[in-house]
Amino acid sequence: MNEKLPYIFIFDIDNCIIGNVEYPLIEADLFDILKHICKKNNITNKCNYDNYINFVNILKKGLLRPYFKEFIKFIKKKYKNVEIYVYTNSSYSWTYGGLVYNIEKASNIKFNKPYFTREYSLNNNKKSLGRVFEVIIQNLNKKYPLLNNKKYIKKVFNNNIIFIDNIKDNLEDYPKKQLTCPEYNNSIPYNIIKKLKNKYNLTNKILNNYLVLEFLDKYSIPLYSNNKKASLKQNNKLLQKYLWLYISKNDSIKNKKDIFFKNIINIMKKDNKNKLNNNYIKKLNYESNNNKKN
Repeated sequence: MNEKLPYIFIFDIDNCIIGNVEYPLIEADLFDILKHICKKNNITNKCNYDNYINFVNILKKGLLRPYFKEFIKFIKKKYKNVEIYVYTNSSYSWTYGGLVYNIEKASNIKFNKPYFTREYSLNNNKKSLGRVFEVIIQNLNKKYPLLNNKKYIKKVFNNNIIFIDNIKDNLEDYPKKQLTCPEYNNSIPYNIIKKLKNKYNLTNKILNNYLVLEFLDKYSIPLYSNNKKASLKQNNKLLQKYLWLYISKNDSIKNKKDIFFKNIINIMKKDNKNKLNNNYIKKLNYESNNNKKN
């Protein structure tokens, strides 16, 4: 009997496979405000917005963790039958509303659905491998008929599954199944207003809307405005200019040379057994975290 069984890799997203998404998140929230303004003022014909914000270029510039694409290519070759999932404590709306879409476009990697979000986590925000594993088996049992047999489900769980997250011991139920990576916190600052103005030809009337001004002021996003409802900072043209210069200079990339996934590839190359059991995950944790180059 051909025992075709999957190898399941589950990845956290923030600070694991991508860095700090502060700017894309701000852009996404601003994006929603702009769409609301257009709808409220019945000018949707002039606001031809996309379904999602696009930050693929930002990911390619360093927001996507180095060697992640190479790691996926490597495990697909080594383990065959590889199934890739994400499990994040981000919201459902953000995860499905652009986050995973952009990562897939930037990396040319397709993740299995469902994308596991905070709704699958516990009340203490820790994650539950048991919860997502049950859904994964239901998701894969047509592709892998052996998964209709409890014996093979147990075999996959014991030997063919691994969860990767930057938060230590983030699995409440099966912590030994976790490979812990160093926090990847690259932040790529970019001019959100300039980007949106160029893409959608935003008018000053829309940008001077009090909802936009209030939101931008809250997050210290530079925009000069002579609107009386703007803040004192926003009324100061010179200050807004220097605010962007300050952001550009100080919010710099912190760990360009991250080689976590490169190290894991090198460790896995030495192993011929192809088992992701607890002992092997323990070995990966030990060797990767004791590599001084990481």
